[in-house]
Amino acid sequence: MSGKNGAYLVRRALMLVPMTVGVSAIVFALIHLSPGDPALAMVSEQGSDPAIIAQVRANLGLDKPLLVQFGIWLGNIARLDFGTAYSFNKTPVMDLIAQRLGATLLLQGLALGISVLIAIPLGVMAATRRNRLFDHLTTGGSFLGLALPTFWLALLLQLVFSVRLGWLPAATAGQDAAGLGKLPYFIMPVIVLSLPTIAILSRYVRSSMIDVVGQDYVTAARARGLGERPILYRHALKNAVLPMVTILGSQAAHLLSGSVVVENIFAWPGLGALAYDSILRRDYPVILALTVLTGFFILLINLAVDIVYVLIDPRIAFD
Repeated sequence: MSGKNGAYLVRRALMLVPMTVGVSAIVFALIHLSPGDPALAMVSEQGSDPAIIAQVRANLGLDKPLLVQFGIWLGNIARLDFGTAYSFNKTPVMDLIAQRLGATLLLQGLALGISVLIAIPLGVMAATRRNRLFDHLTTGGSFLGLALPTFWLALLLQLVFSVRLGWLPAATAGQDAAGLGKLPYFIMPVIVLSLPTIAILSRYVRSSMIDVVGQDYVTAARARGLGERPILYRHALKNAVLPMVTILGSQAAHLLSGSVVVENIFAWPGLGALAYDSILRRDYPVILALTVLTGFFILLINLAVDIVYVLIDPRIAFD
């Protein structure tokens, strides 16, 4: 890595702090200025005494000016203290996130890994069979995978494989199952999550490979008598992988944020379901923590993508 690239990446890393503060300020303002009141959500709607509501707001620190609340909250998260959830049995927010993080990482990581294993060979084969039947089928399948709404596909899979056929469990992560007994609980959520990623990634692989296979060094490799598979996967794919890094980076952001729709449909006990529940309960500390941590993770992913660019192709120079 050149000195200029190293200096650029150091500057990018240092910019994570002010960018995180900026994201935190925007999220904090939007959440506190949106309609609704956590105190009302915690007090019974019938006979809710204004004095009781005022006391609840004071206990939660919501009676202070917004800038004061933001300053206190920002000082706390600087110490990685995101406070205590208003609901969820008054559990510390970081403990609550830690309890749900493993389920989301496992589901999203499995979906991303399967997507890569399927999309790259599909894209390569589509590029080598350009404008032939396999290419047309792959292209049509990619458009279909992008067009299908995830909630509709999830409900359709539940209706067919759980309700009608009874082959797969309809929901939950199989907390009571052990070993391979958990596998059936992953099948439908992984299909729903991986299908759009396969569609996107396979299209990028196809486009990149079409550009690469016509290069002179590929022609020279064929002239030397190398087999088609080593040429495609050892030489051409290595140079075609750069555009895919960006796509993988954007998809990797879901590792932490989870999928609100999919996790709720399948009753998956992850961060996506936690985000949905916290929004319904107007639980400010949980919403803020999930949003800020997700934003910071996305910033880290973008920095990691830049680093991978340089590692893959040292000729790249950042201005």
